[in-house]
Amino acid sequence: MKQMPRLVLCFALIISAGIAKFAWAAEPGAERLVRLNVAATDSKGDPVTDLNASDVRVREDGQVHPTVFFRFAGPKRVPLPIKAGEIDNHPEAIPTIVLLDRWNEQFSTSASAWIDLGAALRNNESAENIFIYFLTNHGDLFPVNPLPPADTDLRAAKPLTPEELRAKLDDAVRKLNGLRSVDVLDPILKANTTLKALDALAADTSAIAGRKNLVWVTHGFPLSVRLPGADWIDFTPQVRALSGGATLAQIAIYPVDQSSQGAGAQMGTLAQQTLQLFASLTGGRWYPSNNTSDALAGAVADSRGNYRMAYRSPIREKDKKEHKIHLESMRKGVRLLTREGYFGDFRDPDPDLLERVLLTNESHSPFDATEIAVRAASSAGAAGKSHLAIRIDPVDVLLEKQGEKYEADLAVMFAFYGGDVLKSTSQPVRLSFGLTEDQFNQAQNGGVSFSQDVAVESGVDQIRVMVFDRKLYALGSVTLRAPK
Repeated sequence: MKQMPRLVLCFALIISAGIAKFAWAAEPGAERLVRLNVAATDSKGDPVTDLNASDVRVREDGQVHPTVFFRFAGPKRVPLPIKAGEIDNHPEAIPTIVLLDRWNEQFSTSASAWIDLGAALRNNESAENIFIYFLTNHGDLFPVNPLPPADTDLRAAKPLTPEELRAKLDDAVRKLNGLRSVDVLDPILKANTTLKALDALAADTSAIAGRKNLVWVTHGFPLSVRLPGADWIDFTPQVRALSGGATLAQIAIYPVDQSSQGAGAQMGTLAQQTLQLFASLTGGRWYPSNNTSDALAGAVADSRGNYRMAYRSPIREKDKKEHKIHLESMRKGVRLLTREGYFGDFRDPDPDLLERVLLTNESHSPFDATEIAVRAASSAGAAGKSHLAIRIDPVDVLLEKQGEKYEADLAVMFAFYGGDVLKSTSQPVRLSFGLTEDQFNQAQNGGVSFSQDVAVESGVDQIRVMVFDRKLYALGSVTLRAPK
């Protein structure tokens, strides 16, 4: 059977004014759901993993907003208990991508970053979920240890050891050092090429559900430039757009303002403003030169203390203002990091489009998504169909009280594989349900259960159950054997 093409969550496509048909048009007086990834650390920079919703207060433009969703989203969160016969998806380490930028700097600069990163890898116990790319002096992305391809093959490659990853990094440096040097003087070309590369890397990264970190080691580019005899060119709208897309895909950017002079370099360049804007709009951190190792360690620590939270904010007509977000910890000694704000003219993508993109991408992924804890068991059903009994953890989805019931807006889709390769997918099915107070309380311990009978064609030996929260944009999936 012909395989479905993989869809790409292209940030410029979704949020640019020129493709406004993909944006969701809210009714006047409606509210937007502001979704945040929050990193909680202590005074030593170690992750804090036991916060409750009452421990965090969110302010937008100085005004307190009630939290409608809050849960720990780090890799060590307590899973929903598994029952006999069920297959579960379990949290994994959050991916961190390192981009060493030679396009915006000379080899001497990237060499210092290479040495710093190599030392960090040598000291790491594991290199699992660390992926490395170069942005070459030709403006191309060169994969050292690339993200796993979405090729519909469920057999994920064995992760590299730190020694193996460092050897691949050294080999890549030798290859790139042999390429002809390119000295690009056009600042507009440099900025546009950089934005295009970041967009391509972020789009590939978005195919993995949940939080991701991007450590970008670079000189960056100025936020505004002027050619002789020409007007000023301002890249702020492009940076805002790409940052908005990265936030939608849960990518936090950690720029390292690298200099060939290393840690002693004078900061305060025109590019620093650009790098700090990327960090502030995506919930990452800006680092000065010669701190690649610290940026990598900081990103990993933030991931381990990661929380997912949301609140509602009114949508204002013709609003282009930047709305400032500030988090306050009610617990002494806890430091909270999230994106510093959003712009009022940013619109969420059409939920139907986003549902289709993310569920289709997940059907091609070698990994199960773990934002939503999913438990499933399969058995032979009536009329030759497979009966799937499914449970989800209610703390992982947005259940809001509407009148007397707690309501959610979910979608479920099934993917069918033969020999680890995708054969077909079902159409998404909407799961709009409401729980009474008693049902809601019971679900906190036992989960929310539902079932589906699905037709399975000849040659299918595995089924993936995929659940998507249309409000939170959260995704969970689990892959199980098809019943004989």
